[in-house]
Amino acid sequence: MQKTMTFLVLMSVFIFAAGFLSGYFLERTGMLYAQSSIEELSNEVESMQLQQLFIAGEEVDCRLMASTMGSMSYHLWDMVNQLKEMSPDTQEFYDLKRKADYLSIRSWISARTIREKCYSDILPILFVYSVNCPECNWQDQVLQTIKSRHEGVLVYAIDYYLDEDIVRLIRDAYSIDSTPSMIINREAYGYTDTEELEGIVCSFIEC
Repeated sequence: MQKTMTFLVLMSVFIFAAGFLSGYFLERTGMLYAQSSIEELSNEVESMQLQQLFIAGEEVDCRLMASTMGSMSYHLWDMVNQLKEMSPDTQEFYDLKRKADYLSIRSWISARTIREKCYSDILPILFVYSVNCPECNWQDQVLQTIKSRHEGVLVYAIDYYLDEDIVRLIRDAYSIDSTPSMIINREAYGYTDTEELEGIVCSFIEC
C-alpha cells in the first residue's frame, strides 16, 4: 500500500512538472517567435515611413505602397492577436506588447497620411480593444468580415489599457472611454455590427 501511494505521489509530481515545463516551453517559443516577427515588422514599418516622407514632395503613384500596407496591416493584426492569446504577466511580455502596439500606431498614422495625401482607396481603421472583453471579440470578428470583403480596409489594433503616453493621447483626442472603439477617418465609433460598419466603410471608399 505504501509503495502504491509513493508511486502515485511521484506520478502526480511528474505529471505536474511535465505540464509546467511544457507550458513554459510553449510560452517561451511563442515569445521568441513574436520577438523575431516584431523585429521584421519594425523594419517594414520603418521602410514605409521613409517612403511616406519621400512622397510628401513628389508626384508618384501610391498604389504600390497601398498594396504593401495591406500586407503589413494583416501581419500586425495577426501579431497583436497572438500576443492577446499569450498574456503572461512579465516585463518581457509587456515590452513586446508595447512594441507591437507602437508599430500598429505608426502604421495607422502612415496609412492615414497616405490616404489623405495621394491614395483615397484605402481606409485605415484603428481598433481599440481590451482583454477579457466579449464585445471586443465580436467587434474583431466583424472587422475580419469587413476586411475580407474590402481589400482597401486596413485594420490596426491597440490595447486600451496599455500604460503609454501615446495610447492615452489617442484616447483623449477621440474621447474614447470604453471598448471596443474604432477610429475611422478621424471619427470615433463604439461597437458596430457588420451591416452598420459596412455602411460606414462604403461612405469613405468605393465598395
